[in-house]
Amino acid sequence: MGYEGITFLLFLAYLPLVWIPIRLAIKKQTGYKIAPGILALFLMVVWIVGFVFRTMFVTVVEHLIFAGSLSIVAVIVFEIVRGRTRFLRRFKTRRRLTGLIIIVLIIVVGGNSLLGINKTMQSARYFENMVTYDSTNLPFIVLDEVNEIDKNIRLVTKEFAISKAEQNKAIFGSNAELMEANVIYVNDSIYWCMIYAPKSSAQFWTPGQFNHAWGLILVEVNNPNAEPVTIKFPEGEFNYADGLWRNHNIVLKNYRRDQGAKYWRSYPAWTGTEWVYVVTRTTRDVYGAWYSDGIDILDITTGSLINHYTAAELDTTPDYILQIYSERLIEEKWIWNWGDKRDTTVEGNIRFFTSFPFYSSDRIGFYGDGVEDIRYVKYQNSTISFFATHPFDSSETLAGIGVMTKSDVTFYDLRNRGFISASTAATLAEGQLTAPNEGGYIVQMPVPYTLNTSIGLRLSWFIPIYWQSGAIQRLSHVCVIDALDSSYVAIAEAEGLSGSQVVKEARLQFKSFFTSEIIEDQYEIAQIEDVGSYVENGDSIFVFQLNDSRTIRCSQDYLNVTHWNQVVLADIGDDIRYTFTEDDEGIFWATEFFILT
Repeated sequence: MGYEGITFLLFLAYLPLVWIPIRLAIKKQTGYKIAPGILALFLMVVWIVGFVFRTMFVTVVEHLIFAGSLSIVAVIVFEIVRGRTRFLRRFKTRRRLTGLIIIVLIIVVGGNSLLGINKTMQSARYFENMVTYDSTNLPFIVLDEVNEIDKNIRLVTKEFAISKAEQNKAIFGSNAELMEANVIYVNDSIYWCMIYAPKSSAQFWTPGQFNHAWGLILVEVNNPNAEPVTIKFPEGEFNYADGLWRNHNIVLKNYRRDQGAKYWRSYPAWTGTEWVYVVTRTTRDVYGAWYSDGIDILDITTGSLINHYTAAELDTTPDYILQIYSERLIEEKWIWNWGDKRDTTVEGNIRFFTSFPFYSSDRIGFYGDGVEDIRYVKYQNSTISFFATHPFDSSETLAGIGVMTKSDVTFYDLRNRGFISASTAATLAEGQLTAPNEGGYIVQMPVPYTLNTSIGLRLSWFIPIYWQSGAIQRLSHVCVIDALDSSYVAIAEAEGLSGSQVVKEARLQFKSFFTSEIIEDQYEIAQIEDVGSYVENGDSIFVFQLNDSRTIRCSQDYLNVTHWNQVVLADIGDDIRYTFTEDDEGIFWATEFFILT
């Protein structure tokens, strides 16, 4: 539906209000011609407000019901205030009139509440259909700890990155202002990207400063000591991004193209040859469910559309597109509602009312305050996002960890494992240090990794600790805490060390706690020489002939989703690392499967 159609529907919602100027005209208190003028003026205000804030027209039906009901109530209140109309004389007693008003208010408030509950349930169901559950395995099992952890862990917070960028923005001049900060993917690394543009006052009053970005400052997320990368754009080359005033603002431009969409997350991206602007599209269906509407790739100079990926094509997007969903969509509309509503004891796994029980073995049981921030990390040569959750009534324990790729979501259900939550780990880490003489310590962004120790696999929290004084922030320590037994705590000081060095020191110190004659899980490494497949009982079975003279088979009965996705991608010539078990018939079945090259 176009903008004109939506405006007409709004006219219908506010049509009852025309009764007020008509009634005034009947009493000769004003002319008949003022009635359409007042209504037109009111509709213009509605149009302007909706256009500026870009929220009113996202759900037309809800707005019609709500605004239309309020319009009727306004007319009734008007008649009550006037008090001398035939309308009131129809009600012989004040009780009948009061009852009518109460009924109308119940319809308005109750209808809006039911619409809200329905929106929450539909969004929860939408996310539920995306999730695969794993209550057996641990997430983030690391085979190559040096490359997977030491060289990839996120050690730079948003505040830290902005602090470094502000110290280096002089290249853009005294009127430079930070417009936005996002994580982006550039040349196999993750960076914080800060966009600088002229201040709004400079854009308005100074010729040649209107609607363009001056440049970018990039800060590598796992290398806090590295110098920021500064990129300055020629005038007029970078014209479209969030916050570049009104005319070229990317959200406004896209809103004109599609009044039913929201654009909560957008960011610049380096394709390897040029800079583009990525816009995540978020919208709703007629029932109120929030979902992704795909991604737009835009030209930073003209704002023209280079490519559009639909929601069904998100797994085919290039590697330089780091975030395919808005974080607000993931957290507020999907995860929070899903954790609120999901219950395996009801049909469809979504509970209508959520008050009782708050938490049980059949419920996920977390709400908005039980979800850590979405974080993007490098894992097994790809960039993924994850979220950690804790139960509604137990912030100290870990409910689970969700891992999101471009193609799927795996939720590792850890409610019965006795692990501490990310917030608990952060509190314990901060407690390892005494207060500094100046400034203070802050703890952010705990990341879970499963380490292969001498007593088996251990889920551990890697926790960066920062020293902060005013706007200045720097990495102070890295702490590693065992998620099952928090008495195992290792902490390394970052002074004089690179990011990877301090992480390595903390990791090795942590692993030294576990000494035993039990040998670490042994992984086999081989190259695939031949690949075959067949179907058994409706399930696909892959057969790999390896150069170590072993033939292994792969089935979803033995592998979790993470390993199975690796199996599907494997091909002749790939080096793999795997574990296996032998069945009663002497057939080797892979129990873990990773592609190394």
